[in-house]
Amino acid sequence: MEQRLESVEVSEALDEASKKMVVAHSGDSLSTVFTLLQKNFSLVAPVYNSQEKKWIGLIDVVDILTTVLGSSEKSDAKVDDDDLTFTSYTAQDAVNRSKRNPFIPVKSSDSLLHAVKLLVDSKAHYLPVFNADKKLIAVLDSWQILAYVVENLPSPAKNRSVLEFGNFDDLITIKHNASTISGFHLLVEKNIPAAAIVDEQGLLVDSLSCTDSRSLNFTESTWVMLQEPVLKFLQHSAAAVKASVEDGSSRRELLETYMRSNCMYAEPNARWSDLAAAMVEDEVHRVYIAEKGNKPAGFVEILDMLEVLIR
Repeated sequence: MEQRLESVEVSEALDEASKKMVVAHSGDSLSTVFTLLQKNFSLVAPVYNSQEKKWIGLIDVVDILTTVLGSSEKSDAKVDDDDLTFTSYTAQDAVNRSKRNPFIPVKSSDSLLHAVKLLVDSKAHYLPVFNADKKLIAVLDSWQILAYVVENLPSPAKNRSVLEFGNFDDLITIKHNASTISGFHLLVEKNIPAAAIVDEQGLLVDSLSCTDSRSLNFTESTWVMLQEPVLKFLQHSAAAVKASVEDGSSRRELLETYMRSNCMYAEPNARWSDLAAAMVEDEVHRVYIAEKGNKPAGFVEILDMLEVLIR
């Protein structure tokens, strides 16, 4: 597999979405950046400092939440607009605030193997891609690489069991009746992108991810919703997205873009190829490992999948 990855250039793995990158400026308010990501259906934006004439990093929704919620010690307490305002922070304040988006540039002519190793070794999720003229042309994310491998390359010779590469010690769960704001605070506190939502019996019922916060702007009482039980918040978010469009194809696009926290799970006997195909088809970045009765035991993320390719 390493030889095959070595023969493929980064440019070949770039899809149309990555080429239509949005750009944030260092002085933009977080509200501006949040809206920019939302309206362009984007997960991440490179940040440019016009005065210094250079790129200073990457910013995504996780960075924004970490900046805003990390500055507040409140959880289930009453939340005011002033407490969680985006206007007092800028993009520069939030660049890689989550410590998961270091700015690690690659050349479009670099091998895909080089890109995979960079992502896995640095635990990064995105790589800014520069062309031969040193111009930033795209941001490559880990899911795009997995999609390219699934669609264009054969499965690894050793089709490993999820028991060999899954995470079984770091699973974080949230009770279904916990407030949404406390759930987001937990994600920030633990510096994780998502957590499993479980019912009273500890069974898997859904998943809360930082990207779920992007649906907040679809409601009038944005921050009031954060006091709702997390499961109710996710249900309201899905309903708000559906109500915001009339055309069926547009609705599907919005749902696919915003509601990617689909609670996908696999049994412990699942193989790498099974998970890879499912993650690419449903465009998810995390799959839970559930025992009989849907009790979560662990999870697998995109970087875990990529690591199998090079280890």
